[in-house]
Amino acid sequence: MNIKPWIGGAAAGALMTALAAFAHDALSLPERPAGSNQILKVELATAPGLEVIVSDVVIPANSSVPKHYHPGEEFVAVVAGSAIHVEEGVEDRIYEAGEAFVIRKGKVHGPRAGAEPVRAIVFRVHVKGEPERTLVD
Repeated sequence: MNIKPWIGGAAAGALMTALAAFAHDALSLPERPAGSNQILKVELATAPGLEVIVSDVVIPANSSVPKHYHPGEEFVAVVAGSAIHVEEGVEDRIYEAGEAFVIRKGKVHGPRAGAEPVRAIVFRVHVKGEPERTLVD
């Protein structure tokens, strides 16, 4: 995935360096509780009205997240374990630690963990004030 055109070369380089360092040390970090632990929520200075939410997400072994969608784009970097990406209209795919993927605005999805827990850093970009996610029956 080439993110440089999207956020700018210098910012992309810094982001990828930080993710690589985090991924390298992910297994030695303190355990996080299941669910999403918001790390950062900030409006973009270069795009007023848009905000970025960064979360440290843990899915326990043999469990899944309820189906939902987001009002913007979601960028996922798996840092420990492996995640089964389940998205409507797309074949399920397994992502291992060190891999990243994008979920486009409005796409219904519900990730699962396998026999081991999965941990990911998730970046969401959407219109400020909109709900972070909407659950689907």
